[in-house]
Amino acid sequence: MLRILILMLAIASFGVFKFSNQSVEKVEEKNELVIVEDIDTKLIDINFCGDTIPLKQVYVAKRYHRTIQDYDNPTFRKMRKRVKNNMKVIEPILKRYGIPTDLKYIPIVESTMTASAVSPKGAVGYWQFMPETAREFGLTVDSTADDRKNLVKSTHAACKYLLRLHRQLGSWTLVAAAYNAGPGRISRHVVQQGNEDYFALRMNQETSQYVFRLVAAKEWFTNPERCQEWRAKDVFRRIAKISETQKLIEEGAVVRAVLAAAGS
Repeated sequence: MLRILILMLAIASFGVFKFSNQSVEKVEEKNELVIVEDIDTKLIDINFCGDTIPLKQVYVAKRYHRTIQDYDNPTFRKMRKRVKNNMKVIEPILKRYGIPTDLKYIPIVESTMTASAVSPKGAVGYWQFMPETAREFGLTVDSTADDRKNLVKSTHAACKYLLRLHRQLGSWTLVAAAYNAGPGRISRHVVQQGNEDYFALRMNQETSQYVFRLVAAKEWFTNPERCQEWRAKDVFRRIAKISETQKLIEEGAVVRAVLAAAGS
């Protein structure tokens, strides 16, 4: 309230403040003095499966910052070049099932898009299916063949599994988390904590970081320039500046409403 009163006094004393999504302008009518502060929100305009990542929240920004840095290494850069053709195979299959194409980065995180990848628990292939789950979704896993190593067949199976998860959880971001932790565990977190927002849920470290890894992989593939900005030392200062300026814009809207009501 104090900030709004100060803004109203400033309006009365100096002229007119103009607020928009692009700038904050102060116009002094007599001297025609204009001060403009641009708002560039591209740094934090990052989404995953249609959900906006709440990067103005400090703990979210710190997690994302760490993950972006983790992927900035020669191994990941080589992998990005190696998997381009595989991504072209996966994306149209996801679209055919009506699944967000952001989930094509799951095999990057799960197996570094490697057919022969084997986890300590026995999951195999691009999408890291356990034998029982693979068979449940139509893949052959026996002594003569293992369809988990076939990119096309395993992607179709993964799509069927992802659709099942979405029917259970209703959120593609939670679906991604469930691919790591299992739907039962994610459902329990949602019920016990009374919150369906992945970024607000308290979970084990691996699952809490899993979607951040997917988002970071997506960003390095699609917007490496912005990733470099996130590696910069001043990134948190820039985020704070964006947040502060957006608050001024919101408060300006309140002031305009107050003035409009007073003048009516």
